[in-house]
Amino acid sequence: MKKKLRLTLAGVLLLGFSAQAQNWRTATLDENSNYFEIVEQENQVLAPIRENTDRRSKKKVKQFERWAAFWRDRVLPNGRFMSAAHTANLWTSERARHADAIANGESVASVNWSLLGPTTFPVSNIGFYPGMGRLNAVAFVGNDTNTMYVGAPGGGVWKTTDGGANWTAQGDEFPNMGVSDIVINPTNTNTVYAATGDADGLQNRSVGVLKTTDGGTTWNTTGLVFNLGQNDIISKLLIDPNNPDTVFATTRNNIKRTTDGGTTWVDVFTQNGAIFNDIEYKSGSNTILFATSRTGRFYRSTDNGTTWAQVSSPTFNRMDIALTDANANMILSIDSGGRIRRSTDDGSTWTQISSIGGFSSQGGYNITLAISPINENLVLAGGVDGWRSTDGGQTWEKYLDGYWTAGNPYFYVHSDHHDMKFVPGTNTAISVNDGGIFMGNAQLDNAWADLSSGIAITQYYNVSGTPQNANLLIAGAQDNDIGQYDGNDWIGRNPGSDGVEGLWDYSNSDIAWTCSQAGAMFRTTNGFASSQFVNTPFGAPFVWELEIHPTVPTTIFGGFNDIYRSTNRGTSWTNLNSGAGTIEFISISPSDADVIYVSGQSGTMRRTNNGGTSWTPINLPQAGNVKSIEVHPTNPAEVYIAYSGYLAGKVYRSTNSGFSWTDITGSLPNIPTHKILYRTGSMTNELFLATDLGVYYRNDTIGDWLKLGQGLPNVIVNDIEIHYATNMLRAATYGRGVWEVPVDEAALSVEDNQLASNAVSIYPNPTVNKSFTITLNNLSGDTNILVYNLIGSVVKEINTTSIEEKINLTGFSKGLYLVKISNDGKTLTKKIVVN
Repeated sequence: MKKKLRLTLAGVLLLGFSAQAQNWRTATLDENSNYFEIVEQENQVLAPIRENTDRRSKKKVKQFERWAAFWRDRVLPNGRFMSAAHTANLWTSERARHADAIANGESVASVNWSLLGPTTFPVSNIGFYPGMGRLNAVAFVGNDTNTMYVGAPGGGVWKTTDGGANWTAQGDEFPNMGVSDIVINPTNTNTVYAATGDADGLQNRSVGVLKTTDGGTTWNTTGLVFNLGQNDIISKLLIDPNNPDTVFATTRNNIKRTTDGGTTWVDVFTQNGAIFNDIEYKSGSNTILFATSRTGRFYRSTDNGTTWAQVSSPTFNRMDIALTDANANMILSIDSGGRIRRSTDDGSTWTQISSIGGFSSQGGYNITLAISPINENLVLAGGVDGWRSTDGGQTWEKYLDGYWTAGNPYFYVHSDHHDMKFVPGTNTAISVNDGGIFMGNAQLDNAWADLSSGIAITQYYNVSGTPQNANLLIAGAQDNDIGQYDGNDWIGRNPGSDGVEGLWDYSNSDIAWTCSQAGAMFRTTNGFASSQFVNTPFGAPFVWELEIHPTVPTTIFGGFNDIYRSTNRGTSWTNLNSGAGTIEFISISPSDADVIYVSGQSGTMRRTNNGGTSWTPINLPQAGNVKSIEVHPTNPAEVYIAYSGYLAGKVYRSTNSGFSWTDITGSLPNIPTHKILYRTGSMTNELFLATDLGVYYRNDTIGDWLKLGQGLPNVIVNDIEIHYATNMLRAATYGRGVWEVPVDEAALSVEDNQLASNAVSIYPNPTVNKSFTITLNNLSGDTNILVYNLIGSVVKEINTTSIEEKINLTGFSKGLYLVKISNDGKTLTKKIVVN
């Protein structure tokens, strides 16, 4: 039997944390904020609860650590926050440069990206399952929920015309893929407005309001555009139902209005520091509007938004309101601490009627309130979980459980609710949350429907494939766990977490590691029939590094408070004492695993030539965070580094183990980078680079960086890897799932000079006792033979003038290897199966 929770004012104890948490989340809007100072201060606040094991404490810590990890890569060297318009402007110029490259016949710009997924939500063997990803907003007209739009904080706008059975992406080339709110013209539903940014999570700040007049096919900027230096958000949009060319927008310091369909906007009300939030028409009124702020203030206009006044201040943190046609004179509000207030005089006075025990908005990150339009007593409140009241908000029961398991009351709906709306004239409600979009009858106790399938918006930190099977993937997602793809389904691993890292044993795809935030690790040795928790060293950052030895797959390396090595797949660990501090990146030489480079989050870099026995500090070409390191496949002294943040120099090359550096930034825009890769076997020094504006490519022939391919949305790419068996490059995007693009020589037109296929013979194939012979037919002069495995690690390199070479791979794992022969400027790559 369900137990209704009788609630008291004890919820006020939550207030302290809510107010504190709001500070760091909104700091990105303040030009005087300093990232490093915020991190130091908040770490002191969180110190007393870091060791707590209760869910509330863990989520408080995770919320901040996630924020800190994201923004660490996106601040200026002095700790200030770069304007969102900076990246948007660079996207515009880079899009033009990319179009020119296509017009000039650059095949690297023309190859086509394709989505690998997920396109359906992952399956799970427990009640709560990973969702598709975060949604901030939902919009529909009247009670027509066949046609709906949803907005994601990093994945743009999506549209359905069949009630959620199918979804299509709209506006993949938005200058900012974050969307905070959407409104539709009620008399011409092809006209839609989208507020850019991520008002709840603030991982995206706004660049303004976008508009479509053809149902989402094309979008254009309106007159509301934020320029350089304007760090702003738009929390809500509101359209005048009687004059749909009139639209309101709530921003940091202003309530803005347009009366000409978005061409021009004026500030109808200003209050610095208010951070305006909700805005609604009074039920049944064409002239009275209400608005709220994130500092607990309530505002009213009685002349259709021309003038405004603050009429009350019932709280001092984020305040959301709900209205109902069932009682036009009632307003309910909820604040960040879960306190419910009621007003019957248009907001002039308020009475607190309850406080939801156990409610958590995580500092105002997830908070929403909705009242049934036909039953004023049926109320929904959203925080981490969803709550229901059937007596007008006086008592509450947990209703939508983001951590539901069999035997618990009610049912599963993903946690962290950002918007709830009732369908007019019904008790049917919709929630958009960190897992997607759900719909159900709030009067009933029946499970809600998950309508998220088809909305490919997962925010990934990492993607990892196995060379033994192109269909197997592990990808770690923000707030949606590890997704493991088996060729048919995405399967949830490490439930209830941020999945941040995955790794396969390249010699045996039954062995894999799935890792969550701050060093948590699980290992399977039976193809995920079961997994075991693995103890790891102390001090891992929120998003942390795990790498595998290039030729000994039982050895792995982890980035914690220093670099650690395990020779037994993670069962025990040894500190290699690099002195780099908390590890940012680990790069192991593909041809000599005793050579390892690491970068630390303190801006340091170290190198060892003896497997970690001793380390040498490296003088970097500039101060800053070395986000990624790549060692040349056959020359351990040749190394590439890429910087996060906003520095003029983005990528550097050293040919002497880091003693000196050459800037190869070229035409790269000044945006954060995340991963640099060198393609093993390349004759022209091919490099791939993941950035905040997609993936870039460079080789010596081109001599500069170009955007790689077309079809990839304007989305952050956190991780890339090459699947050598299929010559596909995979990309983990932060808002649009996992994508791939062909990067073979033919696709990129990199090498036109090919040896004839009969110029080289390899036998026996498969090998016998791991040995095989290469015969060079009618080739003379110097020949280079490169043998590498399917993760790009070089196992043999031979320079010869002979016509025959015998190669033995004893000591290396079984599997498929690549053999690349280079002679007189021509090349040929063949495959060999090592038994």
